[in-house]
Amino acid sequence: MERRIAEMAAGRFRRPVVVLGIDGAYVPTRPESARGRRPGQGRHRAKRARWKGQWRDAKGFRFYLMDGDRIIHLLSWHQIQTEAELGKALKQVKDAGLIPFDQVRLCVVCDGASWIWKHVQLLFPHARQVLDYYHCTEYLHKVAKAQYGSSVQALE
Repeated sequence: MERRIAEMAAGRFRRPVVVLGIDGAYVPTRPESARGRRPGQGRHRAKRARWKGQWRDAKGFRFYLMDGDRIIHLLSWHQIQTEAELGKALKQVKDAGLIPFDQVRLCVVCDGASWIWKHVQLLFPHARQVLDYYHCTEYLHKVAKAQYGSSVQALE
């Protein structure tokens, strides 16, 4: 990671930008009885699973470098975990010095979930914080309506 950051920083006036993205999603899981392969499975077309798993909350983060129109992956961590466990994993990355934060500008891009920003404020208080585009657009109409009411300007 340090080599990639150093390569990007060479000959530039500003420090490179490292982006941290954090999110969570519900993912389907398989019950223990459905795991593994059964004899003869390889010769048959896959059928829709008949078992009912459960949906669990997976959370994760990804660090990457931005270089113009290129994205250079540095580190990611995604698994079924609580937000406290995700916070511990982020703290481990910070404490281990895997990302040289003194050599980069950190930008955190996430949705508006309070559990995310709690960890960002605690661990990376000087990072630039950005609400991701998709979640921002969800609120644009509400803001326009609050500002302009039902006028034509609110629709433009």
